[in-house]
Parts: sequence; structure tokens; C-alpha cells
Amino acid sequence: MPELPEVETIVRGLNSMVKGLTVQRLPHVSPHLLKREPQLRQLTGDTFKLFERRGKYIIAHLKSGKRLMIHLRMSGCILVGEDQRRRDKHDHLEIVFRARRRRLVFRDVRKFGVIQFVRDGQQETLNRLGVEAPAITASQLQALVCQSKRPVKSLLLDQYVIAGLGNIYVDESLYRSGIHPLQAASSLSANEIRALARAIRQIMASAIKNLGTTFDSFLGVNGETGRFARYLKVYHQDGSRCGECGDIIARIKVGGRGTHFCPTCQKEHRRS
Repeated sequence: MPELPEVETIVRGLNSMVKGLTVQRLPHVSPHLLKREPQLRQLTGDTFKLFERRGKYIIAHLKSGKRLMIHLRMSGCILVGEDQRRRDKHDHLEIVFRARRRRLVFRDVRKFGVIQFVRDGQQETLNRLGVEAPAITASQLQALVCQSKRPVKSLLLDQYVIAGLGNIYVDESLYRSGIHPLQAASSLSANEIRALARAIRQIMASAIKNLGTTFDSFLGVNGETGRFARYLKVYHQDGSRCGECGDIIARIKVGGRGTHFCPTCQKEHRRS
């Protein structure tokens, strides 16, 4: 699933390539998208003024005053290019713009992605999202963890606690800060909280700089793949040796999610 760095990469690409363009027509909209948003064709004639990100959501501000909310879910991606591409069987939305012979395509193999106008229900979802991961401070993290007995990994994955983190970047942040993913959030020491907040900010900044992480399907709007996979230390590295201590990277399940960590560098401990 695209996480914050991948969504931020897409938003920056959309602001570069689509911002200011007016929709001429929608030659193709899949029925499952229209079922979720029956008014999607009202985009015709409207202009994209600005794109922004909230957590893992893309918010498009339109000249009409409407806002369009996009969530890529498991396999969604947005591609922008010349209006000459052959339609892929997984292309579920096509937007052709009046100027520059440009076309936007929403491609989604698993059909889980969501495109909806922002109404009260969607706005409530956006309002409930937690603090943005790239800007989290130690004091904010302290307030979030102190009352939670959940495993720290489960807490970090909760979008209503910290917005934007997913499996990849939680595993990497916990490794960098030397914290076991099963450790109870409320048991973290002040030093561990400071280290974790710093690790999250550093991992986010590096991943955004490298256009996110591509394993299977993620692409930027121009078709470019993310480069952060080359910097991963534990995620999908199970069976490999830790670059710090030489122990074997392990994989366990935490809250039903595959979790990667170093048993030596990330020892679980309990604090009264």
C-alpha cells in the first residue's frame, strides 16, 4: 500500500503537471468508481487549482469550490502523460485536459482505491487523522504512547494516532531507534521516545527525497519508480544479516501485519 512518502511524491507530481488544467472530458470511468461516487462526471469543465496531502489521502482543490479525495489503497496509482496512451485493462478513470494534450489515468489492479468528493463523512475522516508523521515531535509522541498498552508497532500504524505511517516505514523507524515492535507503547523510556520521533522524521524525509519505495506497483505520476528500497535495513530483509550486528533479520506478525526486526539490535524489555 502506498504510504506517506509515495503519496507525497504523487501530490508533488500532480502540482507540477496537472495544477491549473481544465477537464475537457472523462472518456472512461469504471462502474465501481461511479458506484462509490455517482457525481464523478461533474469533473468535466472544472479546473484543478491545487493538490495537497493529508496522511495517505490526496486532496484536489477545484475551481468550483469542490474538493476531490483520493485514496490509493493497496495498488492504486496515478499516471499523467500525453493523450495517446493505449488503455490498460486496470485503468479505471481517464481524464483528458483541454490544454497540452495531457491525460490523467487512475490505475488500480485490485479496485480498492477510492475517489470521492469531500462531503461531511469524508471531512470527518480527514479531521480524525492523527499528527503528520514527518513533523512529529518527542512531546507529541510522548502524549500518544503514555496511555497505550498496545504494541508500539500497532500504535504507530493507527492512522488516527499518527497519519501516514505504514508497514515499511514503521519497521524502519523502530529499527533505527532500537525498539522491539512488540514492546508496549507505554513502556517506552523518554530516551526511546526521543529516538523514535527523530527516526520517524529522518525516515520520512529520506523516503520523500527518494520518491518513496517501489516493490510491485508504485509509480510516480510520470512513471518513475521510488528509490528508497535500496536503503531498507529490515523491511523484507528477513533471512539477511543485520548491517549493524550481523544477526539474522527476523519476521513475526504484530496485529496481523508482517513485521521485520533485528533480534539483537531491537531487544524487547519491560519497564515498570
